[in-house]
Amino acid sequence: MREWIPLPDALRPDARRLAAELRRLKDRSGLSLTALAGQTSYSKSSWERYFNGKALPPRQAVLALGELVGAEPARLTALWEDATIAWKDRGAAERPAAVTAPAGSVVDEPRSAPAPAASSPRPASHRPGRVAIAAASLLACAGAGVFIALDQGSGPQDRTGREIAASSPTRQLETSCFGDSCTAKDPKQTGCAGDAWTAALTRFQGVYVELRYSDACKAAWARISWGRPGDAAQVIADHGRTLQAKVHYDTDVYTAMTVAMTPSAARACITLTAGGHGCTQPGGSERLTEPPNPPNPPNPPNPPNPPTTPSPGRG
Repeated sequence: MREWIPLPDALRPDARRLAAELRRLKDRSGLSLTALAGQTSYSKSSWERYFNGKALPPRQAVLALGELVGAEPARLTALWEDATIAWKDRGAAERPAAVTAPAGSVVDEPRSAPAPAASSPRPASHRPGRVAIAAASLLACAGAGVFIALDQGSGPQDRTGREIAASSPTRQLETSCFGDSCTAKDPKQTGCAGDAWTAALTRFQGVYVELRYSDACKAAWARISWGRPGDAAQVIADHGRTLQAKVHYDTDVYTAMTVAMTPSAARACITLTAGGHGCTQPGGSERLTEPPNPPNPPNPPNPPNPPTTPSPGRG
């Protein structure tokens, strides 16, 4: 049996219980990290983060490990749901004290934070439903959606650290998914695009490639701008799943979402129809300035067969 390193002190009790259970199941399986990666769809590095409390595993990863040793799925699901609440609460507590990383740097894992002030105890039978975040720092569960109130003064920042003005001082965001349940869903239709920000950005052969991220939904997706029909955007998660969308007309397109408990758990890529492939770095903590809209040609030609459905727009 391997010697496990101590779990982070900042890890909440419910998240700590899940990590400890995952370690117990791995020891029970007798598998190495390499062998475990070979028998699941999750990489060796992903399992290392899950076992050491550095990232919240997707529900499928927990169940996949449990299936290898015959563990009870219902119990593992309950542990995962409680841990999900703990990770959300930790994220809310850390956001006001987040440190802006230098341009071009990569933040691979969330930083440890001091334990927040004690709050009223949560009943053991409570499960996540509606989450309200006041001033981007307080989460509370109730109902079926996720609501976020963003106060003026807590909005995204550009590369120099200056705040980007919001369209209104306070707005309310409703979403219909969180984490794993957002996988393969449209960020606009689920409401996740409402608090989206750019966590990584590069320009490849004249085309902008962005990794977009939603704190409310804990999900990421790729968006390309200034592309051409046939160019494909891809979002690649660290657990190995890739989602893709192609430009059919116009100049931009965005993909469906993948679960990403932190921006560093995903990156955005592009494959050009003219040839060539490029990617961003994994997402960082700095909120990057979005690319400008492409300039309109003086007399844009009309397409021979105009599309019958509207453009999905920018996500």
